[in-house]
Amino acid sequence: MPRKEERGGLGRRLAIGIYSIALAYLVIVGFASVIPQVFWPESDDSFDLECADGLQLLRHEVDELRLAYTSLNKTDPTELRSALKSWDLRINALAKRCDKDQVHLLNQYRHRVELDLQRYMREDAPLANRVSEALGSEPDPPSPNTPEPSP
Repeated sequence: MPRKEERGGLGRRLAIGIYSIALAYLVIVGFASVIPQVFWPESDDSFDLECADGLQLLRHEVDELRLAYTSLNKTDPTELRSALKSWDLRINALAKRCDKDQVHLLNQYRHRVELDLQRYMREDAPLANRVSEALGSEPDPPSPNTPEPSP
């Protein structure tokens, strides 16, 4: 009987050792990858517009992206992520020299639009496409003369 207890104790110690090593590895890798992204985010330093012009341009791009996805019933999240990645690099460049409150507000708006578009792609766009198919029509292309809805 003592032999089984010894093997059980050895197995338990071995499992605790493996778990401790894996946990330490995950903590070290997590800190090594997250801290630089939080404190030293990548930025597009070639984006050298003045603050007001740069923030207006980025807001306009977010609005265009939102309207494009909702009017065309797009369902591809990879295209959305790639469009927003370049946007993020440019907002990080503006964050270094512009009013922090305005940059934070615009960044908050961008994330809210992204979440709304992800939900739209997941739930509403497939439904809109099914409705169009059921009615035997294609979704209307966006008209350049259609006024943008006010937020």
